[in-house]
Amino acid sequence: MKRSTAISTAAVFFLCMGNALNGQDADGANNMRTTVTNATGTISQLNYGADGSVQGFLVGTDILLSFPTDICGGIGSLGVAGNDVTYSGTAFTTASGFQTVLVSSFTNDNTKAAYTAPTFKSKPAAYGPTSGVIAQLNYSPGGAIDGFVFSAGGSSILVSTGPRASSTLSSLLVKGDTVSVTGTTSSALSACASTGTLEVVDASSLTVGGQTIVIAGGGSPFEGLGGLGGYR
Repeated sequence: MKRSTAISTAAVFFLCMGNALNGQDADGANNMRTTVTNATGTISQLNYGADGSVQGFLVGTDILLSFPTDICGGIGSLGVAGNDVTYSGTAFTTASGFQTVLVSSFTNDNTKAAYTAPTFKSKPAAYGPTSGVIAQLNYSPGGAIDGFVFSAGGSSILVSTGPRASSTLSSLLVKGDTVSVTGTTSSALSACASTGTLEVVDASSLTVGGQTIVIAGGGSPFEGLGGLGGYR
């Protein structure tokens, strides 16, 4: 269960836009970069990309709010012309005074629709062993069990086992049972994280009913229970 695709859209957006804007405008003057916190304004119009999809909003006459394109529901779901908004982010202002804001947080003061840019961990962190309860099983597109939602300490976490572990785990993982999980954590990497994306644990081993199952390759969808994988 890899999340590299999710990280690329949002992270590359901010990296590329930042590099492009933190340079020179069409007149050769350097853009000025500042941090904007809880600024307010009114959407005057939607701004469109080359494919006709909404890519941002113009606030007033010279402030463009820009977002990643993979926001849940689409950027157009966040606002329409005439809505009052509050936003934060990194602003790039050209010599002409036009400002583009790479939005990190946004709230529509009329509809309460909101967006918060996802955060990214620089590297995985060790997790567990931690005991909790299986809330539900999770399935790959082919129907194999590739993990489960794990309730531990009041939090819901998606435990990724990879679909090749399915044949061993299908008879062991039962909703409501207690399981101990060891592995590494990854932060929510989707731009949809603000709408409920779970933290993910790539499992390296599980203990269920007194049996420990080692998952070779962690929760990778390309590695299953092979090599050192199996019962202990």
